[in-house]
Amino acid sequence: MKIPETAVEYIILLWTASPFNFAVARSRKTCLGNYQFKHQRHYISVNGDSNPYSFLITLIHEIAHQHVTINKSIFRRNPAPHGLEWKTTFSKLMKPMLTESVFPADILNVLKKHMENPAASSTKDQELVKVLSKYSENEDEGHSLEILAKGKVFVFKNKKYRKIEDRRTRTLVECMVSKKKYTIPSFANIIPTE
Repeated sequence: MKIPETAVEYIILLWTASPFNFAVARSRKTCLGNYQFKHQRHYISVNGDSNPYSFLITLIHEIAHQHVTINKSIFRRNPAPHGLEWKTTFSKLMKPMLTESVFPADILNVLKKHMENPAASSTKDQELVKVLSKYSENEDEGHSLEILAKGKVFVFKNKKYRKIEDRRTRTLVECMVSKKKYTIPSFANIIPTE
């Protein structure tokens, strides 16, 4: 089961009200999910490597896009992909799921705050990414960059870097091969080498 068991009935209810073709997609680096309307059909896909809580949030995010598309005729203009209409719809669809029977308390606290003004991508909310990463299966592969000590070497996306300094939401690092400096999100999952 890819979503929490307590959410299955709700997702079936949403699908019954507005059917869509659904696919579990391979891991994509650029997105967690996708919605398309083509040939008069709705298509939704969600990355299969997401943990059950991320999967559910992404699925409802995409269903919100579907609902905005279906209701587009009531708007006087084409709604922006992640504009007010989508934010309102996403928040409305998520509301019944914001309970401890669906999400663990630590996720729920952060998610409730996130849903007050949801971002286009949940990956833009550092607190949400951090709490959701605790429930990822591959969590034992590494650690969050923000807890690594300054000057330590680590592996990120198969390259070695040295941590220079923490900034507000990103960390300045130096590539060990090219000596070029980059910033990486502080919550990125890395593998310490020492």
